[in-house]
Amino acid sequence: MTAPRWLPAAAVTVFAAALAWFNRGERVALDVGIATFYRAPLTVVLFLAFLAGMLSMLLLSLRQDRRLRDELRARGILDLPAPPAAAAPAEPEWQRPQQAPERPEPAAADDRTDIYVRYDEDPAA
Repeated sequence: MTAPRWLPAAAVTVFAAALAWFNRGERVALDVGIATFYRAPLTVVLFLAFLAGMLSMLLLSLRQDRRLRDELRARGILDLPAPPAAAAPAEPEWQRPQQAPERPEPAAADDRTDIYVRYDEDPAA
């Protein structure tokens, strides 16, 4: 039996919530080089450090990915299809001139009208 795919994400979420809950009163001194922040909440410092790490890894991996793709293209290993020719942008629907809707021809008079008795009304009234 395999574990559901959402289970690791749920475990990390529960761990982060427990860490924040148990350290909700902890305060730290944060020295950032040019200034020192005293009594900064530990959970906020950890969260901002996590976000800064994720952002730096994103930026570094984008640079590395670009360098790797350029190297693969230079060696002929990565052949990408040519980009499609730039087509003229489609005109938005609201800018197109509208045509009047076609009106149907009026139907010829028909003498074969059916008359049905209505049972929901009182005939005596």
